Amino acid sequence: MVMEDSSLGFACVEGSSLHLWSRKVNAEGDAEWVRGRAIQLESIIPVASSDDKPFVVGCAEGVGVIFVSTGVGLFTIKLDSGLVKKVAEFGVYFSVVPYMSFYTPEELHIIVLQTE
Repeated sequence: MVMEDSSLGFACVEGSSLHLWSRKVNAEGDAEWVRGRAIQLESIIPVASSDDKPFVVGCAEGVGVIFVSTGVGLFTIKLDSGLVKKVAEFGVYFSVVPYMSFYTPEELHIIVLQTE
């Protein structure tokens, strides 16, 4: 995903936190991954049990949204506001690819495809 500073970034769950990383070029000209902020998930996203671990399944480019799946359902997290929204019930989500209308880029349309 593209980060706020236009650098390459990614998000991953470590323990109960969502960590945001970005690719930076250091003074010697070498690219390296730099850990950005961390978002505590345990207080904002429900899990089914103590064994249920949240994991990142996608992002929406340009609008700063991360998709996180747990045993309770599929959730979005808006990175700028921290707003969390449940967008689908529990299912097996390996990857989420959002569709955004070209008329209103602020509006996010989610199509969930499940495989059995």
